[in-house]
This record gives sequence, structure tokens and C-alpha cells, in this order.
Amino acid sequence: MKKTALAAALLALPFIASCAPVETKTSLMTPVGTQIRSAGPGDVVMSFQSRKALPNVVGGADIFGRTTNAGGTTVRFVGTQGSRAVFERMDVTVESNATTMSESPMIIPQSTTTTVQGTVGRTDVYGTARSTSYQYIPPRGSSQYATAQRPIAITLGNGQSVTIQGRTLRVVSVSANALKYVVE
Repeated sequence: MKKTALAAALLALPFIASCAPVETKTSLMTPVGTQIRSAGPGDVVMSFQSRKALPNVVGGADIFGRTTNAGGTTVRFVGTQGSRAVFERMDVTVESNATTMSESPMIIPQSTTTTVQGTVGRTDVYGTARSTSYQYIPPRGSSQYATAQRPIAITLGNGQSVTIQGRTLRVVSVSANALKYVVE
């Protein structure tokens, strides 16, 4: 009885996992910590990347954890305005029609049975041979397009901070064309 219950649970696992919602996760790609960093005009101070789970045939997330690009956010130090640092935030959204079906190859087995029947002298002869070959069909692929939001200007003075995507950018000091900052 226990073996039957375990087998049923193992068979149901992919169906339960297929019910997980399709989510987009955003990760900070630049270093985080209390270390003071420096930047010059044009340098990226924060960079986020977003990944979206591939939807499966029933609309849930891919059980193998495959994802597709969903865009990202970049914060760039543009320069200074007096004693204040000027940043530019750029958000890009990537839309894709990728699914588990469009990104998975197919392997189709093809079986052939050959039968030989006849006589050799006065003896009846009968034989059967079975062979299997496989046809590989590559994934059909998907398409995607990116849209960029209008850049947002952010101005911060010494000691001021701003929170972006759940992370804090704090300005330590601003000089003529340089910036010292911390990402927490």
C-alpha cells in the first residue's frame, strides 16, 4: 500500500509543479556591500536583470526552471550639477512569446520491422529484425522585442540615497567629475 501511495505521489509531482505561477525575478548584477565605490561620468552604478519563467502547456512555470530575458534596469552616473550627483535610470522591458514548447526540441523514434520468410532447400525459414532510428527536430524558437521607458533623472547630494528595485544607492561624496557611492 505504501509503495502505491509513493508511486502516485511521484507521478503527481510534475502536475503539482506545473501549477507554479509564471513569475519574473529581478537580480542586482553589480556588487553590493558597505565598500565605497567610485564612478566617473557615464559609469553604470547599478544594473538589474529580470528573468521570466517559461510558461508550460498549462500556463504554469517550467518545471525545469528555464527562463527567458524580461529586461532590466540600469542606473548610470551622468555627471555633477554643482555639489550634487546626477543619475539616469533606464528601464527596459522585453516581451517574448517563448514557451516550453517553442524552446524544446523533439526526438521522434521511428521503428522498422523487417520480416523474411521462405525456404532453403526443403526447410522453411522465418526471421524478423527490428531496428529503431531517431529523428531530431530542433526547437522552433521564439521572438522577442524590447521597449525602453523614458529615462528618469535622479539628483542626489552628499549623504542622500534613493531606493531602486529594493536596493539603496547612497552617495558618499561628490566632486567635480567623480562620485563615491555605496550600494546596499
